Amino acid sequence: MPGEPPTNPHVTAAFDNPAPVYNPESRGWAVLRHSLSISITAAVIVLAFMVVTLPIVAVFFIDQDFIAREYAKAVLVAAGVGLSASLLIFPLAFGFERLVTRGGRVWKVLAACAPAASLVAAALAFVLLFKIQPSAAVGDALGVAILFFMSFSVYWVSLWSLSAVRYGAWRLTQRMSRCRRFG
Repeated sequence: MPGEPPTNPHVTAAFDNPAPVYNPESRGWAVLRHSLSISITAAVIVLAFMVVTLPIVAVFFIDQDFIAREYAKAVLVAAGVGLSASLLIFPLAFGFERLVTRGGRVWKVLAACAPAASLVAAALAFVLLFKIQPSAAVGDALGVAILFFMSFSVYWVSLWSLSAVRYGAWRLTQRMSRCRRFG
């Protein structure tokens, strides 16, 4: 109707209960969540690289052949790979998130199963890497697939964990305000 203010169907308010501040579809919140997920995914990839290579570094450190500059370069390359993988995952995760939030129950079940399915796909690609002993090009493609699936599972879990923490904090403040009002 002309003249009526626009309403948001996700926000409900009553006379004694002001409109909540939590809006999962706000642009600022989406940008914050995705940028934090990108950085968390890149950090997890760097930490995984460091955990895998620290025993090797310890051996070279004991033998006095350790070159810190070369290891720092390798860690920076791992950070670049992690950041690139996160940025490549971002459009897919953003679109999938929109489908989940606007879709029905089936999309929510798919969203809940996505991290586990992604890890299973990475494990299958890893097994294929050794079973078929592919050429260099196929091996590189399987390596990229493993990195993509592992990164997607980290990205997706961190994305929805941040939403869950925000929603939990919002619910806690709502309950605390109700207790203050009645107590």
